[in-house]
Amino acid sequence: MPVRVSRRQFLVTSSLAVASLAVGCTPLVRKQGIDEITWALPTVGDSLFLPRAWSAYTGAIVSLVQEGLLTFADDLSLTTEVADSWEAVGPTIYTYTVREGVAFGDGSPLTADDVVASFRYHMDPAAGSQLAGFFSPVASVETTGHRSVTVNLKEPNVQFRYTPAHMAGFIFKQSQLEKFRNQIGTPETLPLGTGPYRLVDFLPGDRVVLDARDDYWRGKPPARRIVFREIPDRQTCLLAMRNGDIDGTFDLALSDIDQWQALGNAATITSPSLGVVVLTLDHSTPPFDDVHARRAIAHSVDRDGLVQALLKGHGEPATALNPPEMWAGLLSAEEARAFYSTIPRYEFDLEKARAELAQSGHPEGFEITVPGSTEDPYQINILQSVSESLRQIGVMMTVQEMDENQWLANYFRHEDLGMQIMSYSPDFPDAGNYPQLFLSSTTAVADGLNASNFRNAEVDAALMIANGQSDPTIRAEALKKVLQVANEQVALVPVIWPESAMAIRKAYRLTSYDAFWFMRPWAIRGFGRR
Repeated sequence: MPVRVSRRQFLVTSSLAVASLAVGCTPLVRKQGIDEITWALPTVGDSLFLPRAWSAYTGAIVSLVQEGLLTFADDLSLTTEVADSWEAVGPTIYTYTVREGVAFGDGSPLTADDVVASFRYHMDPAAGSQLAGFFSPVASVETTGHRSVTVNLKEPNVQFRYTPAHMAGFIFKQSQLEKFRNQIGTPETLPLGTGPYRLVDFLPGDRVVLDARDDYWRGKPPARRIVFREIPDRQTCLLAMRNGDIDGTFDLALSDIDQWQALGNAATITSPSLGVVVLTLDHSTPPFDDVHARRAIAHSVDRDGLVQALLKGHGEPATALNPPEMWAGLLSAEEARAFYSTIPRYEFDLEKARAELAQSGHPEGFEITVPGSTEDPYQINILQSVSESLRQIGVMMTVQEMDENQWLANYFRHEDLGMQIMSYSPDFPDAGNYPQLFLSSTTAVADGLNASNFRNAEVDAALMIANGQSDPTIRAEALKKVLQVANEQVALVPVIWPESAMAIRKAYRLTSYDAFWFMRPWAIRGFGRR
């Protein structure tokens, strides 16, 4: 999962029984060539091999180089990519036909064997792929014809349909994957892909250089060269744009958006992120094994104030785990909001927080320490705000600042977690994504985010229905039950639903920016000169 290095409305197929798609692809036309653009990212990691470097920022680079069988269309519905058709043959069998005429960056043709090898790599426990969890439903994947791939699931699993469309589904060249298993992703062994660009230079922690492929199956990309630069400091990045050193960047901190908008040479673009920031509360240990203590916390979060102060109004107070747009295909955003109005909501009210604390087993309050990432633009500020509110009801909360790696290691400790904060962006656009990760007691520990150690048989049963049934009405009712129980029991505390923002030099345009900017080849999707 792309953890806070993380999206928008989508349409899902209404039936798994017959979900065959054969969508034509619009060719690219380089009307006015762009020699080179420079793009800033907060980090350029040590590897460009997604199974070992799974993040939104690695995805922003690699999505220009590698492709999957499927992808997400502009409305985030599923559509074909290097597959020219696919079909769900019943609830547990998926077949894909590989498109003719698609080649890797070295000129070799894409084959069904490359697809199978890529999927099997993630399924191999010895590989240690960070994306292995997406393939846990798979029983087998086989080449079943010259251009055919068949995936057999262990049991019905609606969410698997998205796997070939996001980063877990990016296809590697079989021979490179097998020959350079431990070297791929390094500067010496740059990953090959079928995408519009090929990697030509990589200096970890500094830069990545991509050159356009004139032989790309959709046509020549608009920009001949893309240079990614690592600029971790937000103000340094702003200065680089002002000075003309970069042409754009993703994932702006919304608290900085006024400064970006004040630049004369840059435009900002915002879009619903489908992301969420939550507080998790460990139900397995005091004081959060007490529902009244959990409710006291929930009433102590000034969501409206945080939206205005941190997001500059570019987002919403979160009243449940799923942003309303995440329900698309099952419910409209308006229907989702209407549903949220019927379940318990915990408005910012310190009198109610005190009353709940008084009913708890800790009426005099308690002390907690909560870690947060200094690399996240919101976490520390959110925790400091909550800390001040809790102080007023007698709960002493210490904010522990730490770097991203420490924070993640702490979150995934899975025992005696107390209270944690998590910023998360969806892996794919489905209303079942977040509930399965944050609320399931059956999801494998390595795959889940249930730091609340929340265990509820009714929720687990409803999640099984939502993940095993394809009928939108059945799925919607099951997921409604999940979120109703979650809010009643304060399984976790939703805080904000932030928008996503980017900046681009006014000489250029990018019309397709949305929640999944890091999963699709953004530089060929509505990018060009104004």
